[in-house]
Amino acid sequence: MIRWAFLLLFFTIARWVQGGETPPLTPPDQPDLAAHTLVVYNRTDPDSQPLAEFYAKARSIPADRVVGLDCPVTEEITRAEFEARIRKPLEELFTSRGWIKRTENFLSNPILGIESSVPVQQAQENPVWIMALMRGIPLKIADDPAILAPENLMPQLRANAAAVDSELALLPITGLPLYGLIANPYFADKRIRPFGQFFANYLIMVCRLDAPTPAMVRRMIQDAVETEKTELTGRAFFDIRSIDKKEDPYWLGDNWIERSALLFQARGFDVEVDRRPDVVSKFAPWDQIAFYAGWYTGDFRGPFENSSARFRRGAIAYHIHSFSAETVRSESKNWVGPLLAHGATATMGAVYEPYLRFTPDVSLFVSSLLSGLSFAESAYQSQLALSWMVTFVGDPLYRPFPRNFFENLDAAQTANSPDLPWLRLRKARLLANAGSLSETRAAVNKLLEDFPKNAVVLEGCADIYRDLNEKKDAAHLYDETLDLVGDQEPRDRLRLLMKYADLARRDDKTKTAMDFYEKTVKEFPEASKELGLGDRALAFASGEGISDLPPFLAKYKKDVEEAQIAAAVAKAAAQPPAQTKPEATPADQAAVQKAATPRPSLSDPSTKNPGANPATP
Repeated sequence: MIRWAFLLLFFTIARWVQGGETPPLTPPDQPDLAAHTLVVYNRTDPDSQPLAEFYAKARSIPADRVVGLDCPVTEEITRAEFEARIRKPLEELFTSRGWIKRTENFLSNPILGIESSVPVQQAQENPVWIMALMRGIPLKIADDPAILAPENLMPQLRANAAAVDSELALLPITGLPLYGLIANPYFADKRIRPFGQFFANYLIMVCRLDAPTPAMVRRMIQDAVETEKTELTGRAFFDIRSIDKKEDPYWLGDNWIERSALLFQARGFDVEVDRRPDVVSKFAPWDQIAFYAGWYTGDFRGPFENSSARFRRGAIAYHIHSFSAETVRSESKNWVGPLLAHGATATMGAVYEPYLRFTPDVSLFVSSLLSGLSFAESAYQSQLALSWMVTFVGDPLYRPFPRNFFENLDAAQTANSPDLPWLRLRKARLLANAGSLSETRAAVNKLLEDFPKNAVVLEGCADIYRDLNEKKDAAHLYDETLDLVGDQEPRDRLRLLMKYADLARRDDKTKTAMDFYEKTVKEFPEASKELGLGDRALAFASGEGISDLPPFLAKYKKDVEEAQIAAAVAKAAAQPPAQTKPEATPADQAAVQKAATPRPSLSDPSTKNPGANPATP
C-alpha cells in the first residue's frame, strides 16, 4: 500500500480559520444528528427509494430530507457524470432550499502537498451535517486524464479519482481543485470532539448504506438501531503483522491496530491479537465478533470464511487494503461486501489506491466510537484527507456506545437484555483492570451465580482469573466450560483447549500442558498446524527435556520433519542446472598459455642474469 518513504511523514494541516474563529469546545450534550441528516437515493434503481424510506423511518428523519437523484446504477462513473448527475443537482437543491449561503474566503494550505492559500466560496450556514447515500448511488469516480495537477505536486498525489462520498463531503465549499487531497479540518489530530456547526461550514459527513443485497442494507439499519438499546457487546479481534521497525513503511498500520486493541482492552473487552506476519488463519477459533481490525490481503480471508465465526449484532469490521472497497456489491470480492454479507453492521474501505497514511487511523476511529460518537463522526475524525479514495459504509447515525457504560448496564438489567452477560463480564474486567481483586472476585461469583451453565460467562470468568494470575480458579472454570461445551461446538472446544494448554504451561504444570497439547493435536490436526500450536508444543517439550512424545505429537513431529525434507528436495530439484563453462576467448587462451609456461628457477645459472641475487625476481 505504501510505495514511497515520504508517505510516512505527517502532513501539517493548517487551521482553517476565518476572522480568528477557532473550533468550539466539546458541548455538554450530544447534538441531534438525525435532525441534520439528508438521505439521498437513486431514482433509477428500484430498490434505492424503498431503502431510503425504510432508513428515514427507522431514524425519524423528516420526509422532506429524503431526496432522489437520476444517476447511473453502475458503481463507477466518470467525473462528468458525477458533476452533472450528482453534485450539480445537490447544489441546486441546497440553494433552492436556502440551506447554504456562501461568502468568499481564503483557505490556508488546504491541498496536501502544496503550500498555498486558495480563494473559495465557503458556507456560512449549512443545516446538513450528515448525508446518507443509499444503495444505488454510484460508489466511485474514475480518474480523468484531462484534469491536470501542477508540476510541483508529488506525482503520487495528483490523482483526481475519488470515492463519491469523499468528494461530496466538500459540498459546502466551491473553488477547490479536483486533483489531489484536501485536508480534513475535522481530523482528530489532537483531540476527539463531536461534530458541530463550525465544521458543517467546511464539510458534510457523507456515508453510504450499501451492501451486496438490499436485504443486507435493511439488516444493517435494524442492527444499528437495536444495538443502541444497550451497546455493542462481544469480543474484539486484531490482526497485526508484528512490524517492529518504525522506518518500515508499513509500521504505521500495525501501530494503529495495536493501539486500537489497547483501547478495547482498557474498556473491559475480551481482546485477542494475532501477531503472526501472515493474515490470521481460517482455523483461528474466533467467534462472537464485536470488532475486527486487521490487514493485509486483497480478498476476504481468515476465520470469517467459516460459518462458525459469527459477528455480533452491530459489529464493526475493517480490513486495511488498497482496494478493500473496489466494489461493495460482491459477497466474495475484496473486503467491504463480504464483511457485510457475513454479518458486520458497518465497515469502510478504499475504492482506489489511497496510500496508507490517507486511510483511516483505526486508533482514532476506535477512540471516537468508545467516546460515544456516531459512526459518521468517528469515521471523519480518523480520516486525514477528503476528495480522496475512502468510503464509509454503515448507518452514519449509529452509536455503538450511546451512553455511559453503567447507564447501558442499567438499561440492559431493566430490560433483561440478552446482552446482559456480556455487559456484566465487561464490568468484572473493568474491576480487574483497576486492580481490585476482592471486588473482581465478588463480581465473578455473582456472575456465575446469576448465569449458571452459561458457556460465555464461564469462559469469560476463567479468562479474568487467568489474566489476574489466579491459575487454580482459571483452570477450574476452563474445566467446567469444556464439560459444558463437549463436542457440540468444535470452535469453542479448540479455543478452550488452547487456553488451557497455555495456562498449564505458564503454571509450570508440564504434564498437564502436554496432555492438552496432545488432545488439541489429536482432535484438530489441521488447525494445530495452521495456528502453530503443534510447533509451540514441540518447542515446549524440547525446552522441558521431553524426548518421549505422546503419539499424536510424535506423529506431528514426524510429519513436520518429512515435510521439511520434501521441501528441501523439491527446492534442490527446482534449481536451474549448472551453467556449462563458456568457450574461452583468444585472450583467455593466451593468458592460460602464459600461465602454463614453465618459469626458470631463480637460482638456475642458465638465466639471463646469472649474477643476480637469487631473492630478486
